[in-house]
Amino acid sequence: MKLTKGRLVCIIVAVLVGVGIALVPPPSGLEVSSMRVLGILAAAVVLWAGRAFHEAAIALLMSTLFIVAAQVKITDSFSAFADTTYWLLVAAFALGAAIKECGLLERISIILLRLFPKSFSGQVLGLLAVTTVTSPVIPSKAAKCSILSPLVRGMSEAMGYKNEGREATGFFLSYYSAICFSPVMFISASVTTAALVGMFSPEIQAQYTMLYWAMCALPWLLFVFVGNFLYISMRYRPKVKTKTDVGFLDQRLSELGAWSKNEKLMGIIMGLTVLLWVLKSQLGIPEYAVALFALVASLVFGILPAAKWRTAVAWETLIFIGCAVSLSKVLPSVGITDWLVNTVGPYTEAFFGNPFLLIPVLALMTLAVRFLILSEIGYLSVFTAFLFPLAIAAGINPWVIGFVLNAFVVGWFLPYQSSVYLTALHGAGTGWVTEKATTAYCAVYCVIALAGMYVAYFVWNLMGIWSI
Repeated sequence: MKLTKGRLVCIIVAVLVGVGIALVPPPSGLEVSSMRVLGILAAAVVLWAGRAFHEAAIALLMSTLFIVAAQVKITDSFSAFADTTYWLLVAAFALGAAIKECGLLERISIILLRLFPKSFSGQVLGLLAVTTVTSPVIPSKAAKCSILSPLVRGMSEAMGYKNEGREATGFFLSYYSAICFSPVMFISASVTTAALVGMFSPEIQAQYTMLYWAMCALPWLLFVFVGNFLYISMRYRPKVKTKTDVGFLDQRLSELGAWSKNEKLMGIIMGLTVLLWVLKSQLGIPEYAVALFALVASLVFGILPAAKWRTAVAWETLIFIGCAVSLSKVLPSVGITDWLVNTVGPYTEAFFGNPFLLIPVLALMTLAVRFLILSEIGYLSVFTAFLFPLAIAAGINPWVIGFVLNAFVVGWFLPYQSSVYLTALHGAGTGWVTEKATTAYCAVYCVIALAGMYVAYFVWNLMGIWSI
């Protein structure tokens, strides 16, 4: 990246902030090493916010400085790389590349979409449902957008909807909103959610398996799914109600031709993978091991060529995730977590004890900070490291805190906030939908998501998972 004046200023500010905090005399309960960790972390946050250079390089620098400047053990500073969640991510990234390589996701999406009514509302429902159902297959939201965006534009144009018109916007928002909310329910549907799992304690990770996580998230997702469907189908429906032919899907399916050998093999591999995930409690095979077996199968059968494995997997993102998630071990190792609980905890008990205050504050905080910290995982890794201990001290299940943060971390009020949104917007070419119309919907999504949280709160109380 070119060293511009803006990046140079960001680096200077980061150094000043980091050194300034590191030199502050440690308060009672902290050590010199604690202040150095806080200084390094603050500098990293400034660099991430200013996008001074690649986020993976910033994360590597942060983790290395923890070791050199704050005497943090390497087993703590890079702890996530030995964690089961990390290897689930490695396998998920590669499996996503294999599915994209063989074209399986597009074919399945077309087959499913053909089952829904051919009206505007029917296709909106289909786009929401198909995107949600297929979301666990590829962990990269951007990759899903690059596959689905051209398909959805083709549907919109084939049905006679004017580009940049209300109906085209409705089609875009149908699939894009599902791209945003479905990963909150399915661990394997998003790199962000999979990384979030690694931020929890081993006890919570063991309890919240893929199936149990999905079951706990279901009340929220159902409300958000229905809310988005009702709003989009009513707000963006054609002024004249018509039933339009969607022969484009038949045409596209014909262009794909017969099922290839790799598609069939990948379909079988993923079907068995999902089945073994569901049967984890009966068979005792952990999710990461199942995913790694599936990865090996895709490599052995040549579905994912070795050369493609090297280039199609975002290895730099995996490095960034490993470093960021390791914060959950670094902060306790230098006493910051205990100090935070003892010093700040008593003042936050009332806050954590009022869910009708806690939920909107967490949501608004996430939306506000994400204007500065553009990385979803960077935001979650920093704030969960501080919020989880406080939640536990107040008797609140940290899974709930992580769930709320994850639901609102996807904000796209401004295009620069989300590379996923930009991929969806431009993945089908220019002139389909406008930034103004699609970014405005983020506020609607957030209102629906917030209302869904209150519905989920009552269900979680009945399930006994709100408190610990």
